[in-house]
Amino acid sequence: MANAEVELQQCSVETSSAGLSNRERAQRRWVTVEPVVSLAVIGFMTIGLIRPFFLKKRIGESYNVTVDDEFSNCNSNDTGDKAMQDGIQAEASLWIMYLNVSSSIPVIISSVIMGTLSDRLGRKMCIVIPIFGYICQEVVYLATIYFELPLPVLFVGDILQGMAGGFGLLFAGCTSYITDITSEKKRTLRIAFIEMLLLLLGGFVQVGVGYMVRDISTEVPLLMALGANVLCLIYVAIPGLLIETVDRKNIPEHRKGLKAAGRSMVKLLKFNENGRRWQMLLLDFFLFFVIININGTMSIFILYGTAKPLCWSPVDAGLAGSFGFLTASIGMVVGTKLFALCVGEYWIMQISCLSLLAFNIMMGVTQTTWLVYAANLIGAFRATSMPIARSIISRIVDSTEIGAAFALVACIDSVAGFIASAVGPSIYAATVKYLPPAVFFVYSGFYVIPAGIIVVLQLLWPRREAKDKYQQFEDEPEESKGYEVNADIKEYIGKPESIES
Repeated sequence: MANAEVELQQCSVETSSAGLSNRERAQRRWVTVEPVVSLAVIGFMTIGLIRPFFLKKRIGESYNVTVDDEFSNCNSNDTGDKAMQDGIQAEASLWIMYLNVSSSIPVIISSVIMGTLSDRLGRKMCIVIPIFGYICQEVVYLATIYFELPLPVLFVGDILQGMAGGFGLLFAGCTSYITDITSEKKRTLRIAFIEMLLLLLGGFVQVGVGYMVRDISTEVPLLMALGANVLCLIYVAIPGLLIETVDRKNIPEHRKGLKAAGRSMVKLLKFNENGRRWQMLLLDFFLFFVIININGTMSIFILYGTAKPLCWSPVDAGLAGSFGFLTASIGMVVGTKLFALCVGEYWIMQISCLSLLAFNIMMGVTQTTWLVYAANLIGAFRATSMPIARSIISRIVDSTEIGAAFALVACIDSVAGFIASAVGPSIYAATVKYLPPAVFFVYSGFYVIPAGIIVVLQLLWPRREAKDKYQQFEDEPEESKGYEVNADIKEYIGKPESIES
């Protein structure tokens, strides 16, 4: 009898599951795109850490300087050694800028097109194509290192990676997927969690890669990154592991082309009910300047540390970079949850901006590695504003525009990365001989812009909370509503007499 009851329950569960859509099945899962972000970040971070050391090694060979000689010259007080070290630093900085620019330009176009099409062709497209791009980039880097090919060959890998959409498109696809399967109440925390994975695992990767570069070679971490991206591709390809949330069968063929994607983007930017267009654009510009600030400092962080006065080895660079990612990841989740108990979303974003300002100022005046660690502690909340801004954007657009909205965010991310990769290394190359930390002071001045944008949002859209409260009131059962309505809800709806008491 008991066995019969168990079989009956199993049959009922299977029957109910069979009637669910793919999106509803995905909503029941705790783990979805998290493995994708975890595996993809290995390739993304490995390239960023290996590139400065490989470039300095190859450029140093033209100066007849080995890696050991370069490290000893860094600790030397000889004027000739310092001039040679500054020359290697400046040239490596320019190469990093050229490579970053070559990947950032095609990303601007590809991320918008593919991100918008994901509303019709599926979210997996935004995940698979960037992974292929990273695999191509890693193969090119491995060939260049192993066969000692000329440095310009690296441009092939970076351009291919840019044409595939880069990490910005991949993360936009993952964010869109999370938006598809979560409610507004849980969305901010889920987005913050995948951003935390990005930072946390990026920190561990930096430590591991630093030891591998020092004790083995640069090829081994690149092979590790290649293997991680292949595993990521397998995870997405195996049926049932990552369920597609977009039902392509119910979308007409004429809405799956590039023209339909263009119309969707125009509609997103044209529709302006309750000022949502300007609110969305202000949030996009906020992300633009924050990403410029964060990516700009990251683009020269390792290179800056390998020169005087810090003189980092690969392991030192990995540990310092890892600590920065670790503090930012913990600060993102803790800050999002903790500050939400006492202040609103826009005030949390202001706190995040202040943390970013403090980090840049501290980095500008630091003379020891321990102060770099202190700067990362002070700047622990510097990335907290990003998942909150993405969550707000997802709430003010229609469910059919999620892909287009995050495609626009990915495009802005790419443009910001392009500017940051050009500005940061250029400032450092121009000032390395007389004021190396000048780049951090320049980015400190950027604080005014995102902080000012948040002030505008706080002044012009103060009733968002009232709207949410009214929506929650409408969703409640009639018997649980009671007889009193909050004053700010009455003000928002304008007609309190229309609510049934």
